[in-house]
Amino acid sequence: MIITRYVIKETLKTQTAILFILLLIFFSQKLIRILSDAVNGLMPTDLILPFLMLGISEMAQLILPLSLFLGILITFGRLYLTSEMTAMFACGVNKNVLYKVVLFLSLITCGLTVANTVWLAPWSSLQKDFLIQNAKMNPSLAGLLEGQFQTSPQGDAVLYIGHVNKNEIGHIFIAQLEPKAGLRPSIVIANKGKTLEDGEGNQVISLEKASRYEGSASLYDFRISEFNNYQAIIKPKQVVKDEDAVNENVEQLSFNQLRQLNTPKANAEYHWRLTLLFSVPLMAFLVVPLSEVRSRQGKIGNFLPALLLYLVYFLLQSSMKANGAKGRIDPATWMWLINIIYFIIAIVFNLWNTIFMRKIRLKYKGAA
Repeated sequence: MIITRYVIKETLKTQTAILFILLLIFFSQKLIRILSDAVNGLMPTDLILPFLMLGISEMAQLILPLSLFLGILITFGRLYLTSEMTAMFACGVNKNVLYKVVLFLSLITCGLTVANTVWLAPWSSLQKDFLIQNAKMNPSLAGLLEGQFQTSPQGDAVLYIGHVNKNEIGHIFIAQLEPKAGLRPSIVIANKGKTLEDGEGNQVISLEKASRYEGSASLYDFRISEFNNYQAIIKPKQVVKDEDAVNENVEQLSFNQLRQLNTPKANAEYHWRLTLLFSVPLMAFLVVPLSEVRSRQGKIGNFLPALLLYLVYFLLQSSMKANGAKGRIDPATWMWLINIIYFIIAIVFNLWNTIFMRKIRLKYKGAA
């Protein structure tokens, strides 16, 4: 039907635009936080782009339902204000057309939400955790920060570089505080050098005209060595998967793993994911009657109440998830109680202006 395709096209265009704008806003906020961590030395600079890309799935969890909700609200509201809806109904178009449009768009959005919630989000969380652990165990020489003392993950060495330009480095200071058995503490100083990578994937610091001071102040025994070329090889370490840590980070688990784990955090995450899926059609059908506006109400006459209902819903669900993860409440009861209440509200709103409800309201007024 031409009218159905027209409404779907207009709503889908609005939803896509809103989705892009919301992603851009959240993307910018996340970029600021990541850049702040990188500047403060809390994150290597080579992890900025991977973290941004992997963070899209986390942003999409709440943005996908919101984009459909706002897309329907804005598009249907505009059609009412421009009297296009009135013309459609006057020409014999049934209001069921709107519900078919909403059902079609809900199925598309649900498909994206399922793919994100079931596969992409757990995978992204797992990859981010792997990158963090790998960066801690194998700090990248490409992410060295100039003018800062940096300690090794084991705390047995300190590195200072006064100048960094791509792979060229200057004013290098390396202190080996707790060397291996048979060796003494040492300090290496050089004016310039560069970072390399050999064929086996090992990271190499090559220093020109370096000086090494080896010994202990308590023994008054020092050995001073001069090098035309001094190389330090850093072999990468393998990140070992810790099953206990994975089970603790429930965002990385699949639906079956969450169900089998049966802990407060796992139960809260399990019902939160189900709520994200259920919220797409729920909020979409809830907003259909709220999008109906009269010309006297203006463009935002229905916008604020609808948005308030949406925010209250997700704030309540977020609170239930947090308390459920701490074992204070049963998420299976409270989260789905909120879903049922909003489902009843959606039914009442959608039936409010039907002939059946009008007859009931007239009877009630006549009896009063």
